[in-house]
Amino acid sequence: MIRRSCAILLAAVFLGVATCGLFASGATAATRPNFVVIQTDDQPLNEFDRRFRGLYDNWRQIMPRTMALMRDKGITFTQYLTPFPLCAPSRASLLSGRYTQNHGVIRIGGDRGGWQAWQSNPIMYENLPVWLQRAGYRTLHFGKFMNYYGGPDSPAETRVPPGWDRWVTDATDNSTREFYGYRQNVDGEITPRLGFPYYDLGGGRDPEGCPWLGIEICNYHTDSMSIQAEEAIRESGDEPFYLQVDYHAPHGDSRPPIGPEPAVRHYDSALRTPGPRPPGFNERDFSDKPKFLRDADAAAPLSQNEINQIETEYRKSVESLRSVDEGVGRIIKALRETGKLANTYVIYTSDNGFFTGQHRISRGKLLPYEAALRVPFVIRGPGIKPRTRSYEPVANHDVVPTIIKLADARAQLTIDGRSMKPFWVDPKKRSRRPILLSSYQQVTNLIPGDYPEEPEVVSGDGGEGDASVSVRSPDQNYVGIRLGPYKFIRYENGESELYVLSEDPAELENRALDPRYRYVIRYLDEQLQALRGCKGQTCRNWSPPWPQPPGA
Repeated sequence: MIRRSCAILLAAVFLGVATCGLFASGATAATRPNFVVIQTDDQPLNEFDRRFRGLYDNWRQIMPRTMALMRDKGITFTQYLTPFPLCAPSRASLLSGRYTQNHGVIRIGGDRGGWQAWQSNPIMYENLPVWLQRAGYRTLHFGKFMNYYGGPDSPAETRVPPGWDRWVTDATDNSTREFYGYRQNVDGEITPRLGFPYYDLGGGRDPEGCPWLGIEICNYHTDSMSIQAEEAIRESGDEPFYLQVDYHAPHGDSRPPIGPEPAVRHYDSALRTPGPRPPGFNERDFSDKPKFLRDADAAAPLSQNEINQIETEYRKSVESLRSVDEGVGRIIKALRETGKLANTYVIYTSDNGFFTGQHRISRGKLLPYEAALRVPFVIRGPGIKPRTRSYEPVANHDVVPTIIKLADARAQLTIDGRSMKPFWVDPKKRSRRPILLSSYQQVTNLIPGDYPEEPEVVSGDGGEGDASVSVRSPDQNYVGIRLGPYKFIRYENGESELYVLSEDPAELENRALDPRYRYVIRYLDEQLQALRGCKGQTCRNWSPPWPQPPGA
C-alpha cells in the first residue's frame, strides 16, 4: 500500500513537472520576439540624422519620428557597412547572412544579378524568412525585392519566393523606380495599375489629402507600403512575426526632375535647404586617387551644373524621406497600440549609401569610399538600452545571425556573419574581426572561385538602369578589408588605396605609396588574402593585433 501510494505520488510529481514544462514551452513560444526590418534604397548617412531648411526658414529634422522612436529608443551602430555597395548584392546579403562571393548575386541583372541570380542560387530556398517560417514565424514582405523581379513590364511576375506568408511587392522591374502607376504582386495576384503611370511635373499624383484626410485610395508608393504594413501589424494574432518593409525612397525616379518623387504633401518643402557639403566634397587635391579616377570624368572638379544637380537631388531625397519617416511612425504606433512593441525588435537601415560630391563624384555608389559603404543602422527592442552607440564595425550579413539567434531559429546554410547582440549588451565591446569589401561588375580573378571565362558584363544601377547614369562612380573590380583604424583596397588593375580612418575619416590622404606604411600594408595584405576566399567561420575569425600607424 505504501509502495503504491509512493508510486502515485511520484507519478503526480512527474505529471506536474511535465505540465509545467508544457506551460513553460507554450509561454516561451508565445513570448518569442517579433521583428520588423525597415530598409530604404540608396540612403547615405548625410540624409538620416540631419536637418533641412523649411519654407519658413526654420530648421527641422529630416526624420524626427525615426530619431525619437528608433535612435533615441535603441542603439546606433555607427560603423555599419554594406560591403558590396549595390542594391541586389546588398539585399541578398541581408537576407542570407553571406558575403556576395558566397550567395552568388553580384550584379543588378543578367545571369548573375538580381532576381535571376537569386533564383539560381541556394539562397532562393534557404534564407532568413524560410528559416523563420520553419521556426513558427509568420513572414510578411512589403516593397522592393530584387532588381528585375518580374523582368519586363509584361507579363508581370506572379511567383512568390519561398519563405513568405504575405507577399506584396512590385510586379515588374519598371515599377521599381516609379512612385505611381506601378502594379503589385499581392500573394501571387497582380493588381491593376496603382496611380497614373505618366505622372510628371504637370500632375498625375495623389490628392493633397492623402493619406491623412481619410481618402480611401492613396497610391504614392511609400504611403502604400506603410499603410499595408500597419494593417498587417494590427491584424496579426498571437503568432510571432517577421515583417520587412523595403521603400524605394530615396532612390532616384525614372522621371524628371533628378532625384526621387516626394509625396505631394512634402513637395518643395526642402526647397530652401542648402546643398550637401560633406567632408571631401569636390576634393581639392586629387593626386593621390587611383589612376582610373584621375583619368575618368571624375578627374575634373565638379562643375556648377553638377553641383546644382547634386543639390536638387539632395533636396528631393530629403523630401521623399519625410514620408518614410511618417511610415516609421505608423509602424511603431501600430506595434504600441496592439501591445507588441515591448516584444519587437525594429531595425532601420539602407541597402547602400550614395555619393553626394565626395571625391568629386556627383552620384552613384560601387566605389569603396565611406559615402557608398556606410549607411544608417539603428535597432530597438527587448534588452537594448536607449540612446546607446556602438563603434564596432558590423555589416549587413550580420543581420541574419542576429535575428536567427534571437528567434531561436536554425539556419540551414553556412552563414558568414555573426550576432550583433553582444555589442548592444556591452556597447564598449570591440573585436578584431575584419570585414571584406568587394565589387566586381566585370570578370575577375580577385575572388577565388569566380568565373574568369565568363563574358564581360557591365551594369551600373545609376538610377534608371543605365550604366552611363553612374559614370561619375565608375565600375571597378576590387577587394578590400576594413580592420581596426584601416581601410585597404586592391583593384584588379594593380592600384591600391590605404586610409587611416581614425585620423582621416574623409579619406583625403591615400597612404598606399607612403613607405612608412609598408609594414601596415604587408599586415593588411595577409589578412585580405585569407579573407577574400572565406566562408562561414573563416569569415568571422579574428585577425592578429594590427600595427599602429607610424607616429601613433
